[in-house]
Amino acid sequence: MDATIRYEVGDGIARIALARPDKRNAMNAQMFDELAEAAERAASDESARLVVVSGDGPSFCAGINVAELARLASIDRSEIRSFVEFAQRPFRALALMPKPSIAAVQGHAVGAGFQLALACDLRVVAPDVSFAMLEAGYGLVPDLGGAHRLARAVGTARAKDLVWTGRSVDAGEALAMGLANRLAPDDDLTGETDRLVQAILAQAPVPQLLTKALIDQAAETPFEAELRHEAEAQVTAVASDDFREAVSAFAERRRPRFTDR
Repeated sequence: MDATIRYEVGDGIARIALARPDKRNAMNAQMFDELAEAAERAASDESARLVVVSGDGPSFCAGINVAELARLASIDRSEIRSFVEFAQRPFRALALMPKPSIAAVQGHAVGAGFQLALACDLRVVAPDVSFAMLEAGYGLVPDLGGAHRLARAVGTARAKDLVWTGRSVDAGEALAMGLANRLAPDDDLTGETDRLVQAILAQAPVPQLLTKALIDQAAETPFEAELRHEAEAQVTAVASDDFREAVSAFAERRRPRFTDR
C-alpha cells in the first residue's frame, strides 16, 4: 500500500506533504493515521524548529474521501465517536504542538482540508486557493477543530457565515479577513512559504515557543493573569542562552547564532 504522507526534515524544518494528488489529497483512514504519526513526530522532533504542511498536486486537500462519509451512515453511535476521535488525532497534534506551523495552500482546501489548514498557526496561499467548510451540506458538523480555529482566525460572525452557508472564499477575501497570512505571487507558493519560514527561523526560538502559548491562551485568560504569565515567560527568556547570544551579537554588530536554549 502506497504511503499517503511524505515526511522530511532538514535545516530545522519538518515538512509534511499530503501525497495523494490523483485524489486531490482527499483524506481516507490511512491518511488520517499517517498524518497523525507525522504530526506527532514533527512535534517531538528536536531537529525541527518549525513545521510546514503542504499538498502535492493542484489541490491542497479536497476533504474527507466520499467512501469514508458513506461508511459513517452504516455504523452505530459509538463507532462514529471512535472514528471522529481517530480522525481528530492529527489536527490535535498540529494545533497543540509548541512549535510554529505553517500551511502552504493551493487549489481546493475544503472540508477536512480547510480544517487542516486552520490547525496550523499560519497560512500562505496561492492565488488559486479556494477555502470552504462543506460539512453542513453533507448533514455534518466540522468536527476536526475547524469551527473553533476559524472563529479565532476571523471572528464568530464570519465563522458562522462560512460554516452555515458552505460558501467558498478566494485568495483575496482570505487575505482580507485574516484567514491567510501571506498571498504568494503566481507559481511561487513554495518560495513565499520559504521566505516566511526563514523570517521565523531568523528569530530566537525560545521566545517564539513562549509567545505561541501566550497568544493561543489569550482569549480565555483574564488580563491580569496574562500579565503574570508574560512575566514568567520573560524570566525564562532572559535566562536562556539565546538571550545572552542576542545581546552579544548586538554589541558585536553581527547576526546572532541561536541554539534553542
